[in-house]
Amino acid sequence: MDKKKYAILFYVAVNIVIIAVIGLLDPNLKDIGRAVMALKPLWLAGAAACMLMFWTMDALILRYSLAAIFKPWHFKGCMEVALIGQYYNAVTPFASGGQPAQVYYMSRFGIPAGYSTSVLIIKYLIYQVVLSVFCAIAFMFKGGLIFSYPILVVWISLIGFVINAGGVFFIYFLSLNRGFIRRVVLGVLKFFHRLRLVRDLKKWEARMEEAVEDFHGSLCMFRGNYKGMALMAALTSIQLVFYFSVTFFIYGAFGLEDSAWVDMIFVQSFLYLAVSYFPTPGAMGASEGGFYLFFQRFFPGHLIFVAMVLWRFMTYYLNIIVGGLVVVARGIRDLSRT
Repeated sequence: MDKKKYAILFYVAVNIVIIAVIGLLDPNLKDIGRAVMALKPLWLAGAAACMLMFWTMDALILRYSLAAIFKPWHFKGCMEVALIGQYYNAVTPFASGGQPAQVYYMSRFGIPAGYSTSVLIIKYLIYQVVLSVFCAIAFMFKGGLIFSYPILVVWISLIGFVINAGGVFFIYFLSLNRGFIRRVVLGVLKFFHRLRLVRDLKKWEARMEEAVEDFHGSLCMFRGNYKGMALMAALTSIQLVFYFSVTFFIYGAFGLEDSAWVDMIFVQSFLYLAVSYFPTPGAMGASEGGFYLFFQRFFPGHLIFVAMVLWRFMTYYLNIIVGGLVVVARGIRDLSRT
């Protein structure tokens, strides 16, 4: 087993330990058995279906953006790349491994790195814009609910909102500055050359020059495609609604009915912002603690731990399980062809 697999197992084990510690500290631990037995399977199936739709929307967005700036690509391949991205996002700090892995796999499918990088950056940009809009709407229409939380929780979410909006403006800056991108890429190449990680510097410089041209050209081409951006924003909004609805279906699985779906959607968006920049894989620790802080007013005390475990399984471990199976299946196929 290589170091990468050991690291993934370590991250998963640490996350399980964190969940176990939270459960042991929960004074309602004795009621967990009763809470599990009372769960309604159809609602849990609805939560899993939300994750399936989340992945499906991710693949559809990828497929549309590829068709807009490169060429049409089949849905199966897009779904595979989407799940690979979700897997590597789940097992790397800051969710930093998903996009590089997707660029690598798309290059193996014949998609040039410049185009695949542009597609993923456009996706990321629109994703962050839509997420910011979600939170802005939450402030406008559910401000009383948001500011009823402890001030530290509100500030953490606001900081996440500012970082998120800053990332949007930075990416837009990149789309306008080909020279800056070129200098950064060539600077990184020269650094790797000094470390002897890149041997044939001229060959790689030529390759990266071509990739930068593809990248900048495709970004500029899409920047004026307002219809395309509007469609991607609509698809991304639907994708986030499915993702944020997982908690509501878990809520319904306990037979609870007092809270509104829209309230849980907006609170979930703030939880997402609050923990998304935590530097551990899957924002472990922050995600579990954040769920307790944000959703303790929705779930009774004797149900909150089970709700957190179910939510974490649906939104985190399913990405690892399903995405990991796709990665393994792709590896087996590649080996069978050699």
